[in-house]
Amino acid sequence: MAKKGVLDLREWQFQKHEPINLAGEWEFYWKNILYPTDFDSLKVKPIYREFPKLWKGDVVAGDTIVPEGYATQRLQVVVNSVTPELAITIPHFYCSYLLFLNGEYIGSNGQVGTTSRTSTPHWQYMTREFKVTSDTLEIVLQISNFQHSRGGSFFDIKLGEKVKMQTIEGRQKAFDLIMSSSLFFIGLFFMVLFWFGRHEKQILYYSLFCLFYSYRSIGSGSYTLHSLYPELPWLLTLKAEYITMFMAGLFFSYYSYYLYKRETSRLFLLLVTVISGSFVLITLLFPVGIFTQLVAPYSITVLIGFVYMIYTYVLAVVNKREGSLMSLVSSSLLFLVMGAVILEHFGFMNNSMLFYFVGYQQFFFFQSIILFYRYNRKIEAAKEKAESAARSQSDFLSMISHEIRTPLNAVIGLTNYLIGDKPKKQHVDDLKTLKFSAEHLHVLINDVLDYSKLDAGKIEFEEVDVDVLEMAKNIVKGFDNKAKEKDIYLSFIHDEDIPSFIVCDGLRLSQILTNLLGNAIKFTDEGGVTLSMNTVMLTKKRVSIKFSVEDSGIGIPKDKLKTIFDSFSQASTSTTREYGGTGLGLSITKRILDLQNTKINVFSVENQGSRFYFTQTFAISDSQEKVIEKASELHNELEGKRILLVEDNPVNVMVAKKFLSRWDIAVDVAENGREALEKTAIESYDLILMDLQMPEMDGYTASEELRKRGYTVPILALTASVMLDVGDRVFKSGMNDFITKPFDPDDLYNKIRSHIEKQEASEKEVD
Repeated sequence: MAKKGVLDLREWQFQKHEPINLAGEWEFYWKNILYPTDFDSLKVKPIYREFPKLWKGDVVAGDTIVPEGYATQRLQVVVNSVTPELAITIPHFYCSYLLFLNGEYIGSNGQVGTTSRTSTPHWQYMTREFKVTSDTLEIVLQISNFQHSRGGSFFDIKLGEKVKMQTIEGRQKAFDLIMSSSLFFIGLFFMVLFWFGRHEKQILYYSLFCLFYSYRSIGSGSYTLHSLYPELPWLLTLKAEYITMFMAGLFFSYYSYYLYKRETSRLFLLLVTVISGSFVLITLLFPVGIFTQLVAPYSITVLIGFVYMIYTYVLAVVNKREGSLMSLVSSSLLFLVMGAVILEHFGFMNNSMLFYFVGYQQFFFFQSIILFYRYNRKIEAAKEKAESAARSQSDFLSMISHEIRTPLNAVIGLTNYLIGDKPKKQHVDDLKTLKFSAEHLHVLINDVLDYSKLDAGKIEFEEVDVDVLEMAKNIVKGFDNKAKEKDIYLSFIHDEDIPSFIVCDGLRLSQILTNLLGNAIKFTDEGGVTLSMNTVMLTKKRVSIKFSVEDSGIGIPKDKLKTIFDSFSQASTSTTREYGGTGLGLSITKRILDLQNTKINVFSVENQGSRFYFTQTFAISDSQEKVIEKASELHNELEGKRILLVEDNPVNVMVAKKFLSRWDIAVDVAENGREALEKTAIESYDLILMDLQMPEMDGYTASEELRKRGYTVPILALTASVMLDVGDRVFKSGMNDFITKPFDPDDLYNKIRSHIEKQEASEKEVD
């Protein structure tokens, strides 16, 4: 410690020791601005005063030392003649200073003056290196203050070995920059999360707290911001320092309130809002000497607020709120750090940089974890809710499909049966109309269910050999009657070099072309419709085909071209009333092509027609000669076979028995799965047709039980549901195949014949 203006450091080893504070008794010259050369002719006896020490109304040699004023202080440091290169770190003083070392200018902040007009404040920490040329260092420090409520010196001047001093300065700046940048980006991240997320207020206020406190980290303390940008106006940075202090406390209070709303009083929040808001207004509107006096009352407010918030966090822990324990621990450490900052501000203690760094970082880290945890929990809850809704929708669609398809199976089945039973001529047209209406209803149901599956993305594409030209011809042929009824032409044009067989999902491609042709015919009353297929690219292994459906119908207005592919959308409501339909055909078509990375295009002129076209690339099948298996027209290969029909709906039993009897199949009926188990135990069958949804025991359970017993007879599921997971459950439960209601008689016959033949062949191999 300096005594009587002299600090003896002859025994001090700068290489081994940390930098030393130049503290103790300095020469003090109140109301004097003295330069190094002035001391030689100075006749005034020096006054000795502690350094660092604020000017706060104490009396020295009859003079009252007040915050406003100016003074010169001097210290002589005696060092060893063999001393390494040194450096001196100069903190900020209230509010401007000028420092000389051995008569040479070392550094300054602002402009030292004897009046408020000649004195210009500025704050900046700096480290200056110098060479020791004598065994005595004379330090002369001029200070002036005419604005701040504090005057004089508060922080120590440090002296030490150059490399160590530079390292300490670099570490301090790195600490400030890391703190500030990490807080800024944390705040920015949570602001984006709030903006694009669920707009939760605790996230907003935590973000604002981080953003405001990021300025505190760089714009106060060591004032690293001032070192980076020394041209910044002192008044602006000082106001920002105080406003961010008040606002950070306010936002932290709001954050705590919304984090544990039930435990925190609104009265507390109101008081903090009033106090912080008032202090911000005072800072904005009043001079420096007034608003800088707010630190003491605000510090008391903060300490009281800390105690109350710790109490609310304890309540949150008791009430088992999410993340409350982690919040209590991390906030308690932050409160200790903030308390230490306040005590240091008033000169009661001196804290290490590591203490601040660890205290701050742990708080922001754990608070971020708490918010992430809460946010993810809400996302998971929303996800669970959405999945529950999706399951409900799936169950609903499954139920609806079953309930509608079950009676529809009877309508279409009986209609097909009657048409094939040589009806009277006067009944043929009526039966065909009935069949058309039932099949139209079937198409509408399939559209809705297909859309649901596509909307959920739950669809898989097959890769099978398809005779694409034959498929297209059959589709066109299927629309012949509709075209003839409207007296319009329907033509099919294709390039001759298109391969016979390509590898694709024939069902989906057929669905696309059927939708496009059906739409074109529906909206065309004059002229006609043309399906064309043209080769765009052809190699030995791949072919690109352009599919185009062109009509001369009503066309599409320009303003509707962007919406026609939307769900349940048609060009106008009058179109829906006049032409019917669900408005799902084009939407389904587009979604299927989107999933295959293919774009569908449309060109249309209102009242002149439309052209829908797309290009797809396919692999060419290795073999271009296929033997097409056709179902037996005679339906006599199943004569004498025994089938167990497990079905609880009497109408469906009647329809199925009519077809099975026509094929000379002996039919036995079980009303549920339990009865099927009993009958298979005492009777032998060639195949079982198993309904899935039945009372007492459903088809899945019955099939699983049969397979457990070693029952090897083929089991075909009869299902009115078209949900994607039905097929998986069918095979998982041990069934061999499934048939969707309403069934196609030829499809039913061929599947029964195929599985019985496979079973017989398998039994022969065993024998």
